[in-house]
This record gives sequence, structure tokens and C-alpha cells, in this order.
Amino acid sequence: MEALKLGQKQKDLGQEGLTSWQQILENHSQTRDQQVYKIFREGIEALNINPLEIPSINKINEKLMGLTGWRGVFVDGLEDAHAFYKMLSQKQFPVGNFIRAPEDLSYTPEPDIVHDLYGHLPFFANQDYADFCYRFGHMTCQFMDREDLLRQFERFFWFTIEFGLICTPEGLRVFGAGIASSTGECDYALSREPEVLPFDIDKIRYQEFRIDQMQKRLFVLKNEGELYGCLDELARRVEVDRNRNTENLIIPIPFQGDSQ
Repeated sequence: MEALKLGQKQKDLGQEGLTSWQQILENHSQTRDQQVYKIFREGIEALNINPLEIPSINKINEKLMGLTGWRGVFVDGLEDAHAFYKMLSQKQFPVGNFIRAPEDLSYTPEPDIVHDLYGHLPFFANQDYADFCYRFGHMTCQFMDREDLLRQFERFFWFTIEFGLICTPEGLRVFGAGIASSTGECDYALSREPEVLPFDIDKIRYQEFRIDQMQKRLFVLKNEGELYGCLDELARRVEVDRNRNTENLIIPIPFQGDSQ
């Protein structure tokens, strides 16, 4: 991992990969300002991510390190929770070193360079957001001895950093990077189709999810501060569950569509 931090070998994704990248970003640029929260758009500009080329992760990291101290690190596949949150605690974010197939341009359940580099890394150009994720990673590492408690942090990350929504004076906007990187997800999340609930620590940490389907329930923040200021309370509530020895006692809220 140490060698990867300094100079990472990026796969040549070929003309087909470049065409996919161009098509996704060009399509998304037409609706991005009306759909995605401002710090994503600001990060796109700060990191100079554009449709003309798949950027070098090393050049992206030079900019990102200068802004907030974070970097993207190429990984071979989906990281498990233990590895993922340890990376966050080290100010690293995993990036898939491949691109989705041409037939999956609008949505893919497997995180690729579009989801990770285009979707996630621009958010990390914002200091408050980057600091939150760093603290979240550190906090989550303290609960890795209990899989049921670790799962609560996974759900919380999923419904905020990956699939959160946020209120703005201009209306509802996408806050989650898992939505932001996908034109299909953006259209779906801001439609009337999903159930949208107010941000609620307990509902989120017990709400189950699946990675192979669009989310039928989403949560909306009043503002960034509602998320950034909740970590101590989140940890306190999870710690209460630990002290109650709640393993196998708390029943998660099923993913909508699964059998009840």
C-alpha cells in the first residue's frame, strides 16, 4: 500500500473506456448543476475533472493532498468494511482501477473509476467534508470488534455519504457520492419514486440496504452541519448498544422489497 501512495500505476482503459468516460461526464454535465450539491461541483472544478480525458490519479492526488490531505488509492475490488474504514482513518479513499461496461453507463453496483474518482474524490476537496470522513473512519475502527455494531456504521455511511440527499434554497439536491456519479441514480433519487425521510440517526443506523438495487428509501439532511455535527451522538448511541450487549437483539429494518 505504501508504494501505491507515492506513484500508482493506472490501467490504460483504452478508447472504449475513454468513450464511456466522455459519454458519462458529458451527459451528467447537462444536469449536474440542477441535481448535485454545490461542494461536488466545486470539487470537480478544483480537481479539473473533465470529459476530455480520464485524469491521472497521481495528478488528482497532488491537488487533493494540497487542499485537504486526502488521496485516492487504487484497489483491485470492493474493500471489506474493516479495510475501508481503516483507509478513511488514514485519509485514503479506494478507487476502482477499471471502468464500467458500455451497457452499464447510467448505473453500476460495482464501484469503478467513475463512481470513485469522479463521484467521491471531488467531495474530499471540501475541508469540512474531508474532516468528517476522517473522523468517521477513526470512530468506526473503535467498533470493529463487534460486527453488528460495525454494520450500524456501514448503514450510516451508506445513507449519508453514499446515498444522502440535502435541502438547499434551490430545492432538494444529491449529497451522496453514490448517487452523484450516476445519471440514472440522480434522476431516480430526485423523482417521486423513492421514499424520502428526514435525517434520523437511529432510523439510519438500523436501516438495511442492498448494493445491487437502487435505494427505495433515502434520507435528507437539513444542511451539512446536521451531518458533520452528529458523530459524537452517533458514537454514544452505538456505545449504548454495546453496553446493553444487544448483539442479536436489535432487528434491522429490512430493505424495502425484501420479504418482511
